[in-house]
Amino acid sequence: MKLKALIIIILIFSIQPVHPVDMVGEVKHLSEDVGPRPAGSASERMAAEYIASRFRGLGIKTELEEFRYYSLTSPGVRRSCNVIATIEGDSEREIIICADLDTPMDPVTGNYSPGANDDATGLALLLEIAERYHDRRPPYTIKLIAFGAGEDGFTFPLVTPKRTSLSPDAYHQIVYLPYLVGARHHVLNRQEEVNRTIAVISLEAMGMGSPCIVRRDYYADSSPALVGLIALNARLHGIRADVVDFMAASTPAGEQAISHVYLPFSVAGVPSTFLVSMRDPSSGGVHSTITEIPGYLSDRDTFSNLIEESGGREALEGHMDAMADMVEYSIEAIFLVRGMWDLLQ
Repeated sequence: MKLKALIIIILIFSIQPVHPVDMVGEVKHLSEDVGPRPAGSASERMAAEYIASRFRGLGIKTELEEFRYYSLTSPGVRRSCNVIATIEGDSEREIIICADLDTPMDPVTGNYSPGANDDATGLALLLEIAERYHDRRPPYTIKLIAFGAGEDGFTFPLVTPKRTSLSPDAYHQIVYLPYLVGARHHVLNRQEEVNRTIAVISLEAMGMGSPCIVRRDYYADSSPALVGLIALNARLHGIRADVVDFMAASTPAGEQAISHVYLPFSVAGVPSTFLVSMRDPSSGGVHSTITEIPGYLSDRDTFSNLIEESGGREALEGHMDAMADMVEYSIEAIFLVRGMWDLLQ
């Protein structure tokens, strides 16, 4: 067992990542060609079908998980979907890497964000990770999920599945989450799969600054062990990574509570966290959309602004490559730790 663990460690630290996906081109396509992607809109659906086609082009099993819901922000029933790509591993236990399909409304202008940084960068990273793993057989299954209708607030499920394996407290907390509709739907409708999930990492606004692992957001604490593992592993690979609280964003419209699509999994007891990139993040839990994440949650989150804030396209390409490396290193570290745990059982 010791020899097997040593071999796994050697393999992890000998990884030489490749960068076959034009992630910056993907960000441009999603934010300019598709454009703003309100929850339940035709453009959100266009983005979903595009991401699904890219996964399928790699030969990865991909499904569109359709759902309907009510929203107090619009009349009638709304429709959206999640895109789920499954890279089967030796074990049915799984790790989920996820991002948002839809984009938020700017509370000042009332316009929907083009979502270049939030969250076309996260979607581009999903495509890159798909490219890196599509021809491998990992020790654990990897699911790459683009969740729909994450930004629509004050929502209610059209149909509420019965509780099967979730605890009563977790079940009711998830049912009454007012937003993160796609992630909420997924957890409630796949409770047995959730029990097989060993970790969830969601990707938010990854386009500029230093990668940050969120220890605590407005609604939940992340898994301390997972946060510590990702941070330590990044630093061992020469990537500067900060651990931060992300309780709220300071915007021109005031402070706004922050969470991400990992939240229903965290409530369900799955080790979870989310990654975000920020410039010189403050030590407190309130982060500026002017200095730390320029354009975040606003209609200024355009591709041209992202390029400018990044110092040019080449700089953005280098940054996105480093973020993809960090995600891959994190996946491999989770595999290693879980594999050693399983060997000891």
